[in-house]
Parts: sequence; C-alpha cells; structure tokens
Amino acid sequence: MWRMLLMVVAILADLAVFGQDRPARVQVHGRVIVAGTGQVVYATVEHYDLEGKRWSLTEVNSDGRFALFLPCDVPFELRVTENGFVPLTEQHPAVPCGTATFEADLELTPSMR
Repeated sequence: MWRMLLMVVAILADLAVFGQDRPARVQVHGRVIVAGTGQVVYATVEHYDLEGKRWSLTEVNSDGRFALFLPCDVPFELRVTENGFVPLTEQHPAVPCGTATFEADLELTPSMR
C-alpha cells in the first residue's frame, strides 16, 4: 500500500516539475563483458554528460545486461569501473529523438596488476 502511494506521489511530482515539457527519452541498453571472452562482468554502468556530471547509474543483471533511459539528442558518456579491470569510458553521439533504443555493449579489459 505504501509503495503504491509513494509511486503515485512520485508521478505527480514528476508531472508538476516537467509538465508537458518532459524531454524525450531513448533506452540505452547493452551488456558488460570481458573483451575477447564474452564472459559477463557484474558491474555498475554510469551515465555522464560530456561535461563530466553523473546523471544516473544502474547495475547489470545476471546476464550482464543493463538499461538506462537517457535524453535523446544529447551526446553522452558511459563509464564502468570494476575491480580487476581497466576503467572504461565511452563517449557516444546524440541519439536522435524518435529512436526507441540504442545498443552499447561495453567490453572491459582485465588489468595486469
């Protein structure tokens, strides 16, 4: 019951803040894997703008898959930092509005430490 009430309050607050001017979104999804082997890496995927501000993050699931909803028509950066791997930063061009999904598979390289 409380969960449902909190969800309704969150939706109403979102509408009050954004109204009809809510930016269009695109689903960015993919997998986090070890380069060369395809083995799943359990990691956190972070979404940054090109000025270096973090906007969102998500954990991969048991298949190494992740999904984020990002504003369309805005270039973005995905970052993955996980123990035992070289940190990964990938810049991506803006995804045009009207595009439903954008796939970004992220391949991590094991560190030599």
